[in-house]
Amino acid sequence: MGVFQLPVKLCDELNTMCTRFWWGQVGNERKIHWKSWDSLSKPKKEGGMGFRDIRCFNLAMLAKQGWRLLKEKDTLLYRCFKAKYFPRCNFLEAGDVNNNSYVWKRIIAAQPILKKGCYWRVGDGSGIRVLKDKWIPNHPTNRVLHPPEEEEWEWRVSELIDWSLKLWDRGLIERRFTMKMRMLYFGFH
Repeated sequence: MGVFQLPVKLCDELNTMCTRFWWGQVGNERKIHWKSWDSLSKPKKEGGMGFRDIRCFNLAMLAKQGWRLLKEKDTLLYRCFKAKYFPRCNFLEAGDVNNNSYVWKRIIAAQPILKKGCYWRVGDGSGIRVLKDKWIPNHPTNRVLHPPEEEEWEWRVSELIDWSLKLWDRGLIERRFTMKMRMLYFGFH
């Protein structure tokens, strides 16, 4: 289940088997459903029983493998997949390629889950592209909403840091971003 994507129909059948077991249904015999399956599958903290949707759990397990490809770069799995499927980019930028393995197809199926929830920790900022990567925390898209007039192709976050003070270079940021934001705010073009 950790590297194979279960078919949707199988997941539905497994969920149905769980509901029948929980409600004590045998064969075609009907039992009273005191609680809906949606309320039973809520986390215990929210008053449910904590049952998991099999399909979501399967995708979470596949996303965990994708996370390993992002974080554990010294493993044999990473080195093999990197060489074959994403030699010039990172896992989040990788796509489906011809003649790929069944396992790779399934790990790529969970990639949108990681893309939705991942953003960079800045650190020194040398590996983060200002306009392309998600790096701004507590922001709706985690990206720059209003790019500056002069876009640089490989502009890195490290260029926005004043290294002598180890703080953001506010003057540079204001010069690069504020003018366009003022123009958008006041309606000038």
